Amino acid sequence: MRPVPGLGAAGLARIASAAVSTTQTLGYCDDHLHLLACAAARRSVDVQAAASVGELLDIVGHAVRSSASPRMRQDCQDSAEGNGGDSRQWLRVWGYDDSLLDERRHPTAAEVDAVTHGVPTVLHHVTGHVAVVNAAAGRALGLTSGEVLVERQDLLAAVPRDDRSATVAGVTEVLADLVAAGITACTDATHTNDIGALELLAEAAAGVPSVKVTAMVGADRLDSLEDLDFGETVLSSGGAADAGAVRVGHAKVMPPHDDDSAIADLVAAARAHRFPVAVHVMDIDTLQATLDALEAHPPPAGTATSEARRPMPDRTVPDRIEHCALALPEQLDRIARLGVAVVTQPSFVTRRAQKYREQLSPTEQAWLWPLASLLRRGIRVTLSSDAPTVPPDPAEWIEAATGRDIAPTERIDAETARRLCMEAGADR
Repeated sequence: MRPVPGLGAAGLARIASAAVSTTQTLGYCDDHLHLLACAAARRSVDVQAAASVGELLDIVGHAVRSSASPRMRQDCQDSAEGNGGDSRQWLRVWGYDDSLLDERRHPTAAEVDAVTHGVPTVLHHVTGHVAVVNAAAGRALGLTSGEVLVERQDLLAAVPRDDRSATVAGVTEVLADLVAAGITACTDATHTNDIGALELLAEAAAGVPSVKVTAMVGADRLDSLEDLDFGETVLSSGGAADAGAVRVGHAKVMPPHDDDSAIADLVAAARAHRFPVAVHVMDIDTLQATLDALEAHPPPAGTATSEARRPMPDRTVPDRIEHCALALPEQLDRIARLGVAVVTQPSFVTRRAQKYREQLSPTEQAWLWPLASLLRRGIRVTLSSDAPTVPPDPAEWIEAATGRDIAPTERIDAETARRLCMEAGADR
């Protein structure tokens, strides 16, 4: 069984050496990952090792030559032109990061065309937020040519997928790898999740009952839950005794590309369903819009509270900020006042150190991926991976949290880092 991308024997050994005695009774929690994307990455051509656009294209070209006969390539082209087809006739590539390639750019659709010879190809960025489609794939998706797509899940949803049984099997394998890493709870933070996705995840979870799975639901997809509420359970197999279970998590708010104005509307939609929210925040402007929206639309009774608000009699759950990659000190003060939790990924500051040093000023670097600053303010924090972008490797998160070179004042001690990996997630 192939492990989650990036987590191999060495990673498991580091986890074992970093673990403390409490792991015998309490496992790690990966509080922000994407299970379906992890499963898809396993079935993709992996280009994470490519250092340049040329190396990336060499890997893609080799994959096409290895897997597609001339006849198959013609079938693929015919299928693409007909806007349909089998997922086996498409090539899915995953794992490049333009900011780390020598050229510091995305490959162009024309470059991908040159090595794919008519095979519909989708090249996914390591973050999952950008994809390059070649001309054959573009035509199948209703485009006039290949393109670099930013946050176009609406188009990519039309790409042929594996059948349900293969997808369930893939997610089950991912969950089994989490168990091997000492992870016994996880939160799927995918903003496109709806009831169908939760039912699929529940079916996969039946095969690995030792992992407690919580799954967020897109704030724009809460109607699909019908009578299900936050914190309730979705069962597979019609509720059979041996069914898998997934807990309904926060409403995930993904700000549209370059349009933070939609955040308030999405938060309001979640409040109408009495859901706490988890907002994707990667920059200062988005954080400001998020805090404004949370102040304008406070959570209803029974979903969240803080010391700054009137305590509710029920067990309460805070809203969440996912990532919090860049934040001003005064914004951190505001997060604390609002009682919002932060779910962060310390590995990003080490894995992308080169990018940050090239693109940000020393002042901006000091605001990157706050951690110690959050804890000093009493903000609830959990560590996580954002897998498959970063491996679900708690030892790596601990190492990054304790030894980061950028903004070293944000380092925390190892015992605190381990505790933040083990605490129950912000919606538990």
